[in-house]
Amino acid sequence: MSADATARAEGRLLADRYRLLERIDEGGAGEVWRARDERLGRDVAVKMLGAQADPAFRERFTGEARRAAGIAHPNVVTVFDEGEDGPDAFMVMEHVRGRTLRDVVAERGALKEIEAARIVAQVADALDAAHAAGVIHCDVKPANVILDERGTAKLTDFGIARAARGPAEHELIATPRYISPERIEGKPPTPASDVYGLGLLAYELLAGAPPFEGVGTEDLLRERLEGATPSLRRVRPGTAPDLDLVIAKALARDPGRRYPAAGAFARDLLAAVRGERTRTMPVVPPAARPLRRGGGVLAGNAVAILTVLILALGLVLLFMQFPALAPGPGPAATPTATGAVTPDVVGKDLRTAVAELVAAGYAPVAWDFSRSPGGASPCAVISQDPPAGSALRRGAAASVVYVPGAGCTEGLPQ
Repeated sequence: MSADATARAEGRLLADRYRLLERIDEGGAGEVWRARDERLGRDVAVKMLGAQADPAFRERFTGEARRAAGIAHPNVVTVFDEGEDGPDAFMVMEHVRGRTLRDVVAERGALKEIEAARIVAQVADALDAAHAAGVIHCDVKPANVILDERGTAKLTDFGIARAARGPAEHELIATPRYISPERIEGKPPTPASDVYGLGLLAYELLAGAPPFEGVGTEDLLRERLEGATPSLRRVRPGTAPDLDLVIAKALARDPGRRYPAAGAFARDLLAAVRGERTRTMPVVPPAARPLRRGGGVLAGNAVAILTVLILALGLVLLFMQFPALAPGPGPAATPTATGAVTPDVVGKDLRTAVAELVAAGYAPVAWDFSRSPGGASPCAVISQDPPAGSALRRGAAASVVYVPGAGCTEGLPQ
């Protein structure tokens, strides 16, 4: 809305009751205003759709009001009223003085673990209440959680929520960065879909950024279906293993491997942050699933291969740390002649780097992209393990980290 249009709207009285005072947000076909309920003498938030909204959007808007109004919980933004005024549909909600978690993270970066866990616990309570009322939110993300002046988290925006007991809806409507794997595949949402969204929210609060930041939408969706489960320890060194496992379980690709409820996830998260015992067991990634695009299928077995590579690398590192327990040199890990060293592949194209390490005798060679690549060129390797110049052991595992970009892994075994 232009400045002139905003000025004309200020002071407007909706339905002879709600006086528009100040526009506080805008997006898509809707606006949010701070308004005054002149009948009850209190400030409220009014979400408004203009005449340009199509009938389907209006129907979804009305459904949002009804679903949200059916959830009475201190961590859910309360909906008071809905209606129409001329060409405009509106929804009246509690006015929460505060900021969204999106804005909080943008300003502060990663939050303290205990603070993040307490916020997640509040959102989990809200989700459990919604699920008990038969409503699945479907768009849990930092922008849809408001933190008020007292530190209370309020879940809002049930605009794409689904009735858990209603007809299955396979329409892919959600924010791509926060959508669950089963929704990408076109399956109907379940409470486990919201647990996944809450896991992403927890990850972002603790890491200061969402997983796969800077990755394009199609690559992001592919990673969600085929890539490794995001690891908090990789972006926040020093994270306790139990805390990493709790986040990984909430982000399991298979809904059946996630926590059965948002509250169960929040309880384990708090326990892990406090150093207490959790009930979480390591999550074994399931086989990769296809990403459907029209009539084609983007599929692969990258997860299975990556899992084997990681296990192999872990065993090698374990033996290197405990030489007394390691078996004697064999054909799978034989030292090279004196003077042979690991080649320097940092700065080289990923495919060139992998080829050089394989030619030197390393097998397998694993690769992963960086979540904070800095200013390096796409596909360039920015770190390697073992480091350049170290003693070369034929048959040992090696790994590299590269800057993500189009076509980086083309020609490499998947």
